Amino acid sequence: MSDLTLIAEHIHETMEALERTQEVGNGLRERVTRENYAAFRIQMNELHERLRKLSAMLLHEDEMALDELADALNRSFDKPAAEYRHASGHG
Repeated sequence: MSDLTLIAEHIHETMEALERTQEVGNGLRERVTRENYAAFRIQMNELHERLRKLSAMLLHEDEMALDELADALNRSFDKPAAEYRHASGHG
């Protein structure tokens, strides 16, 4: 698995964790119980850990071609590849 594919997978997983955290947070807002609070804390901890790992990956990644990252993200989300663009911004 390439570095860009790995980064794209981490972005995808982090976005899914964010969605789950929002869902659990809505449940807590609708009904404050010990169980809902515990579920929210667990989900927040998972989101925090995923964000920490993703941040560390991005800090150590050399400048990447955005086209390649876009393609990796599209594959991660099962979408078609992005149209070709010049990474240099020319042409």
